[in-house]
Amino acid sequence: MSNTNSLLSIKNILETTEEKIDKNLSLDTSQKPKDEFNEEQVILFWNDYLEKLKLEEPILFNALNSAKCNLKDKYLISFEFPSNSSYEEFETLREDFFQKLKYKLNNFSIEFTYHIKQSTINISLSEKDKYKKMLKENPWLEKLKIDFRLDF
Repeated sequence: MSNTNSLLSIKNILETTEEKIDKNLSLDTSQKPKDEFNEEQVILFWNDYLEKLKLEEPILFNALNSAKCNLKDKYLISFEFPSNSSYEEFETLREDFFQKLKYKLNNFSIEFTYHIKQSTINISLSEKDKYKKMLKENPWLEKLKIDFRLDF
């Protein structure tokens, strides 16, 4: 019977802890500070954060080093990531970063947006590959090659 009581007790403690966490996450920020800040402060914080990552987590640093952040609106900070993978790496430390930034700037009404930059990939084709691609589009090209004795 004591095992049942101890299990119930642990379960109650865990449920109470989860309730406290939920309450903390939904705190009203209207009563918290909203100090003014500028883009320079945000970028400086981002660069300092990256420098700490460089020493402590070099892999994360490499993934996030090319990401950019800027101030879009009064309390809106925008992040641009070069790829999905860099965004996913940022997600692992997002909460830590945001909490530290809010405390540093003494502003708890900051909001964030994300953008993943779409990159285009240029593929260089060899002469033969270019020819094959053009041949698919225009089969008469083979006749011209033969008639003019062209070699690729």
